[in-house]
This record gives sequence, C-alpha cells and structure tokens, in this order.
Amino acid sequence: MTYKLKPLLKKHWKVDQFRPLQEEICLSLLSANDNLVLLPTGGGKSLCYQLPSLLFDGPTLVISPLISLMQDQVAQANEKGIKSMALRNDQAVEKQLDNIAYGNYKLVYCSPEKLQQKRILERLAGLNFKCIAVDEAHCISQWGSDFRPAYKHLSALRNLLPKVPVIALTASATPTVVKDIIEELKLKEHKHFQSSFERTNVAIEIDRSPDKLGSIIRNLKQVEGSTIIYCSSRRETEEISVALNANDIRSNFFHGGLSAHEKQDRLHAWKSNKTPTIVATNAFGMGIDKANVSQVIHVNLPASLEYYYQEIGRAGRNGQAAKAILFFQPQDAERAKKQFLSHLPTTNFIEKCYKHLCNYLNIAYGEGHEESWNISFIDFCSSYKLSPKKVAHCFTLFDQGSIFHQIKQSTLDAKVQLLCSSTQFKRELERASKDQAIALQTITRKYPGIFDQEISIDLDDITRISLLKFSQLIAIFNLYDEQGLIRFDYNKSDLKLIGLVPREDQYTLSDLLRNNKTYLESKQQKMASMISFATEKHQCKQKTLLAYFGEKKEIDCHKCSARSCHKTAPEVDLSILTEELMKILTQKALAPHQLKLSLPQYSLKQIATAIEWLEDQQKIKRNTLDQYSAL
Repeated sequence: MTYKLKPLLKKHWKVDQFRPLQEEICLSLLSANDNLVLLPTGGGKSLCYQLPSLLFDGPTLVISPLISLMQDQVAQANEKGIKSMALRNDQAVEKQLDNIAYGNYKLVYCSPEKLQQKRILERLAGLNFKCIAVDEAHCISQWGSDFRPAYKHLSALRNLLPKVPVIALTASATPTVVKDIIEELKLKEHKHFQSSFERTNVAIEIDRSPDKLGSIIRNLKQVEGSTIIYCSSRRETEEISVALNANDIRSNFFHGGLSAHEKQDRLHAWKSNKTPTIVATNAFGMGIDKANVSQVIHVNLPASLEYYYQEIGRAGRNGQAAKAILFFQPQDAERAKKQFLSHLPTTNFIEKCYKHLCNYLNIAYGEGHEESWNISFIDFCSSYKLSPKKVAHCFTLFDQGSIFHQIKQSTLDAKVQLLCSSTQFKRELERASKDQAIALQTITRKYPGIFDQEISIDLDDITRISLLKFSQLIAIFNLYDEQGLIRFDYNKSDLKLIGLVPREDQYTLSDLLRNNKTYLESKQQKMASMISFATEKHQCKQKTLLAYFGEKKEIDCHKCSARSCHKTAPEVDLSILTEELMKILTQKALAPHQLKLSLPQYSLKQIATAIEWLEDQQKIKRNTLDQYSAL
C-alpha cells in the first residue's frame, strides 16, 4: 500500500520535510514491522509513531515512564490535531477505558506500572490497538540509565497482543542495553533504525576553572542565544540565578520545588527569550524542543554519560554552532559519588529496612496483602535511626518490585492561623531566635491573610524558602502552638502504603535483591565512565562519547577541549610560549584572559594549551580566583 505522508506532515507538524530516518520508520511501522529506533535527542522520535497513528483504524498505545512527560506529549499531540489522552491514576480509570473504546482516540498514553494491574491489562487487550510504542525503551534494561522494573512486565502485553507491531524508541542506549531491549520486548524480525549519535555542531569543552561562577558570567556576556545551566541542587540553581541577574544577565531558576504555575511562566519566558538563561536541575528539558539553545553548561558532573548526552543534545537543534561546557575540579568526582551513589542501599540495608517496616506496621508472617497504612516517613526513619535518603530509595524499590505501593500524600493539609495581634507578633520577633524569626517571617510574607483566618500552607515550599530543615520547622510551629501564639495543625501521615504481597521474609525480596545487585554495579560503572570522561585530557571528547554508545569514529572532531583537537598554529613554538608565560607568572598571579593582554600575539586557546602543559609539569599552580602563578 502506498501512503502519502508528507501532506500529513505539513498539516499537523507545519513542516515540509522529514528529519533523517523519520519517513522510513513511519513506513516500516505502517507495514506492521516491529521496530527499534535510536535517534539522538531532538531527532524527532515521537513523530515516528504519532504520524502513523493517524492512518491506523484503531488507537496506538504509548508506554511512557514520566507522568509530566505524558501530560506534555498529550497536550502537544492534541494541539497538532491528533486526538490523545493519558490514563490517569484515579478512580475514573474504567470510564477512561470506555472512552478509548468509543472516543476515536489516536494516541493513548500509559505508565508501565499501570500495566501491572491485571484488570487494566485485560481491558486494554480488548480495545483494538493497532500499535504499541515503547518510549524511553532503555528503561527496560538494568544497564540503562533509568531502569524501571515495571518495563520488564511489558512482555505480558505482547503476549495478549501478539500481532500488534511494537516500536521501541530511545535516545541513549549502549550495545548492552540495545540487546536487552530486543530480548525483553520480544522484537520479531525487527527493523533497526539508528542515526549517528554525533552532534557535529556541538563543541564539547571541559572547563577546569576553580572559579566556576566567574567563568560562567564571563562566558554568558560573550555568547548570544539561549543557555541552559544544569546544577545538582535546587539551592544552587537559585544562588547562581541571583548572581547572574546581579551581573545584568537575564536568568531564572527552575526546579521541582516550584508550583505548576511558576514552572509554566518560567518555561514560557525562557522559550520566548525574555529570560535567555535558565538555571535548572536535571528535571528540566525533557520533551522541550527549543531550536536556538547556543550552549548547555554543567556546573557539576551528571550521573552518567547517558544523562550528559541527553542534556547536551538540547543545544544547537537549529543546526548552528553550539557549545557544551562541563566544569570539573578533582573534588567534583567525590562529590558526584556521594550524590549519586552514597544513598543507594546495599542488600543488607534493604533487608533491614523491610523487616523494620513490617515491624513498624505490625505485619505478621503471611499477612499484609491488600492492607493499607498511613505513616509518617520521618517518624519511621527516626524510630529506627535510618538514613532518609536510603529509606526513600528502598521504598521506591519496594514499589517498583510490587511489594508495597506507595502514595505520597501532600503536605498542603497543614493549616496555620496567627492568634496574636500584629503588635504582639512584633514583640515576639524581637525575642525569637534566628531560626524562629525566619520561620515566622516566611509564613507571614507568603500568606498575608494568616492574621485574619486559618490558611492552608505548603510546608515543603516554606522549607525551601526559609532554608530550614523540615524537622526544625515543625518543632518551631509546635512550640508556638503550645504557647498560644499560633494555631498549627497538619497531617503527620505523609505516606500511604498498600501491601501487594504477603510478608514472607525468605522469598518476598529475592527478585528485588538480585536486580538491585546488578543495578548497583551498573550505577557504579556509569559514574566511573562519567568521571573518566571529565578527567581525561588527551582523547577527543566526541570520539569518547560515541565509543561509549558503540559507534566508531576515526577522525578527531577538532572542536572539543581535548589536546588532540587543539588547533595550535604551526608557527607557534610551545617552548617559547611557555618560557614567556613563566617569566610573567613568576612576578604575578594572572588569569588566562589577563595573560592574553600581556601576550597579544597569541590566541587564548594557544595560551590555554601552554598553561595546561605547565600545570601537568607542576611548574605552575592555580588559586581560587582562576589565576596562575609559578611554583
């Protein structure tokens, strides 16, 4: 059958030409083939199943790992005129399933966890699906960057719909992960589509400056276009954004602590170039396609090269020259290990956490199936003196392993009213401790009506604004409640757990523990590869990145900061340049851009090459102001 795809492309995507491989993938899917698609970030993967869905006489089921990403994709598809919906996690699931049967939907988005519910799986199997699209397919592999055990249960869906073609899509998969995807999804005589992972227009630079903020400010003053700056913590995003604005660089911060309204406003301001620079945690960017991002800056090491590749892939989507700058200092390696590995629980910790939880919930052997409990997460951790970060990870594992389902309950249930006059309040502020004053001032500024009536407050938000610990905040409010200054009431149960299996200590955790061992090994290897990438100075960064994803490249990129790619002019004698640098640096400590003023005949890149050589030879040292001096 001959399909006319370009009229649909023009009508719904408003473009005249397909991106590389898109048309071939669409035609293969319409021919009922299984397909494995590896396209780089920004390569247009979603079109590869969205466009064919318009020609099928039944809906396409899209498996997606993130609720927020699903919501964005549904909104974008509906804007294009492709009728779409997402199965929500509420009481109206049966009604939604009826809507799929009679509503002429083209795309139905669903999380992999929802497919573990037998009733939903059986209903979906009878709804005339013509295609199954597995987005972020690397999640099916324990060696992938975002392993999700629920993905491994997708084989049950294939068994129920054996004749429905599957398209598995990902932007970052090593050869090991690709093998896992093929085996786990039972791809039959599939078509394999893979474009090069190389982003030829993106120059990769490892910046070893100790003055990260100073370097970022100097860089942004010289570069046009939009910038994404990735940080490892919410606080760091806010601090850097404040510093940039103080230096007349329009920016804003973005992280998970913002309200949906704040996120939407900041995203719109960035996409419309009102604030060209966004400082964000790594939650930012998924599903966002902005053409004129001229650079992506990492203040800290990402957790893996997969994450790094995805994030720098948001630069230069318009085909113009762009930069990816990764700041790295030797101490950053230990910081990254602590951030990404220290909270991962060992086998012993998981077993201990499970037994403590069963005791805390009074679950006897053979019991607990289909029971539910409301608990305080902090109280559980405190009762057994357990690390909250490790316990949180354990609870996630219990959820993913279908042992306990966890539902996080909002802290919006907290309510406060000031019972004193404004005069009494001022007197109390004068004698309060620093932390007490901060807590009181934060709630009165954020909730001005608190003097007149009881107000619902967001304790997480107040914690973020005040920089106080959650436990400190609760203790302060409880103290003032006892003294009659305020009325404070909040739901201490912030977590609901539902037992999915009976308690059987010997057997319940066996699969989870086996999977966790592989998961830990994978995380450790990924962190080691990321550190090696940042540390290594000689090999071309593009070649190193491509080799990680199983792609060979013979020629250096000649754009990155690796020494093999430095384009030093042939007439420059490195020995003469280093000798001149040593004369200057013996007298005074200077930064590279200051040395350029003293040596105008050399380029900044030539000076940087000579400085690196002198540093390796331990002839010069660098201070915290990014200045060098002779040893």
